[in-house]
Amino acid sequence: MSTRRDFVKMVAGASLAPSGLRMAEALTTTSSAAAATGLVAKTYLEPFDYQGVRLLDSVFKSQYDRTRDYYFGVSNDDILKGFRDRVGLPAPGQVLGGWAQVDSSGIFGQLISGMVRMYKATGDTEMRDKAVFLMNGWGETFKKDGIPGTSRRKTGVEHTHYAFEKTMCGLVDVAKYTDNKDAVPLMDKLVDWGSTTLVRTRIPSKVGDRSSYRLGSEWYTLSENLYRGYLLTGNPKYKTFGDVWRYDSYWDLFVNETDPDTHDLHAYSHLNTFSSAAMSYGVTGDEKYLKTLVRAHDYFQRTQCYATGGYGPGENLVTVGGGLGQSLEKESDTFETPCGAWSIFKMSKYLLQFTGEAKYGDWMEKAAYNGILATLPMGNSGRTFYYSDYLLTGGRKSYYEAAWPCCSGTYIQDVVDYHDNIYFKGDRTLYVNLFIPSQVSWKVEDKAVEVEQSTSFPESDTTTLTVKPEKPVKFSLKVRVPGWTEGASVSVNGTKQNVECRPGTWAVVDRTWNSGDRVEVHLPMKLAFVPVDRQHPHRVAAVYGPIVLVRDQETVVVPDVNDVSKWISKGNGLAFHAANRVTAGFVPFYQVRGRTGYRMYFDLESV
Repeated sequence: MSTRRDFVKMVAGASLAPSGLRMAEALTTTSSAAAATGLVAKTYLEPFDYQGVRLLDSVFKSQYDRTRDYYFGVSNDDILKGFRDRVGLPAPGQVLGGWAQVDSSGIFGQLISGMVRMYKATGDTEMRDKAVFLMNGWGETFKKDGIPGTSRRKTGVEHTHYAFEKTMCGLVDVAKYTDNKDAVPLMDKLVDWGSTTLVRTRIPSKVGDRSSYRLGSEWYTLSENLYRGYLLTGNPKYKTFGDVWRYDSYWDLFVNETDPDTHDLHAYSHLNTFSSAAMSYGVTGDEKYLKTLVRAHDYFQRTQCYATGGYGPGENLVTVGGGLGQSLEKESDTFETPCGAWSIFKMSKYLLQFTGEAKYGDWMEKAAYNGILATLPMGNSGRTFYYSDYLLTGGRKSYYEAAWPCCSGTYIQDVVDYHDNIYFKGDRTLYVNLFIPSQVSWKVEDKAVEVEQSTSFPESDTTTLTVKPEKPVKFSLKVRVPGWTEGASVSVNGTKQNVECRPGTWAVVDRTWNSGDRVEVHLPMKLAFVPVDRQHPHRVAAVYGPIVLVRDQETVVVPDVNDVSKWISKGNGLAFHAANRVTAGFVPFYQVRGRTGYRMYFDLESV
């Protein structure tokens, strides 16, 4: 059967009360958080929404800077050429090619989304102006012929759900993150077009029948950004149209079954749809949708995820009974990385917001280090890293065969999202989710507060937070204690605190803070073997904390399959050595460059 990438080419159980939190801590709809978001659902914390966080020097900052310069350098005329050609406007520039051979509608909305989020995060007015220019250029063609994008399907433009959803995201973000007045009228026009044109067949998802995502082009992801538009504008037509695309037949599987059979469904889009379930909860408050989100997360961790956090070999979900382990024997397109990381970031962020539970930051952390950070940088002429390769016989990092695929759209969104994933805020509370050199600024009781995080994590297992309020102020500092650590501890100004540091929860320091107070968080890391699934207990990857390691040797014979320390020893930083080897035999996956061979998963055999 055709795969999603072929189609996109054509179209260019129990109580959900969070553990460890008092219900009184929840930010209700009358709180400042709810007032700011417009959500009906109860929220426990909220993102900084790309404002007030600054990346400091690190591998993440370097990747961000490189990505920013790459996308800024793409010609506006090239991006707009296909749209202008269609309506007969002067169209200088070159055809982008690849998946954007006809026009850029498959990634256009994601490009302007990433650009304006960069502006909001860093004050980059050049990126803002580029995004607005592109939006207005696209808007001129849309107004001229009433068609938002060109479909290559013989059935016509009515099947362009995919491009519609991405474009809606971009327009919502321009309206939300800039002071531009043209975005909302274009949103209105796009929704009016979609309401009368997009086919509503809503072919139900059937296990083993991928027609459910080929026909209709992932219609089940549309609700999220329509609801975001509704919260932004208050216009009920956005919510009404968003209601059309709820995917209850799929979402309910996770409410009613422990391990539903989802194999052969398209992986990325069937995780991405849970962001629509999350926003369905946000605008309705119906607990069913939160239950869907929580149980789907647990299902993916239990049955679909590799040690990296990646999922979806061959872009498919796998059978529960050992399908993940079997995939390593045949699938080199193991994880659709930029798109997959984007869906993980979003789902994890919604779960953190709607439950307040620290454990949902763990998947986000894995996807950051072993996913988007482990990709190759964007290449010439829209060449993009698409698939991570975990094949047992070894893999190499390489660029996708065609230019400007879907992952070139999510790549920019992933990288700017670092700004929004490190910290969260609540009522007189700062949550520290990721351990990345950065600064965050916000206000408590109208007092300006800045916190600077200094760390060389994961090379070291310690991060230091320096608090700098303009005046002494009382608030809670909550630090995520990852599920992979044991024996974590917290010190304030050199004195160890009696703070509970249970994995999967927040370590809480509640006090009146003075300028210069220093919090040191120790998160011990250890080497471990992680089986790919329960059916393949000796088919493993080696990990160090959240970091997946890869090796360069061909055979693996170990002294003890149950004790990684008898085979691998740690040197300085992130240097690891195999027994009887002088040179480093293991490195973090994110440090591997293109054309370098590696092996991530292997079958253990004991001597």
